[in-house]
Amino acid sequence: MKALSPMIALMVVVFLAVPAMGGDSSPIKRILYEDAIDDEIAQSRQLASLLTSRSENLRQKGHREASKAMFLETHREKLVSEMMAVNLEPKTYKVERFLNERFTCTCYATWAAR
Repeated sequence: MKALSPMIALMVVVFLAVPAMGGDSSPIKRILYEDAIDDEIAQSRQLASLLTSRSENLRQKGHREASKAMFLETHREKLVSEMMAVNLEPKTYKVERFLNERFTCTCYATWAAR
């Protein structure tokens, strides 16, 4: 058991040192981006339940969120590639803003026409 503690400490140091030394953190970023998209899809699906609301505004919000979930699922790989290309910092608020901007730019014409 005592030999395990130094081993864990060494693994943590190596894990933190590799990105600091300029190692390729692309796979880690890709996973973080994919997880963020999954979280955003889950949130949008949850808000899509507003489709059954009595309020017209909430039904529109539910429809918009259902559309957003579908957009994110459909364009998931493209969005991850775009985030990788611009080297987006994998912080939650930055990824959410990026996804919202892409959804708005792509789907705004549809919503504005209504």
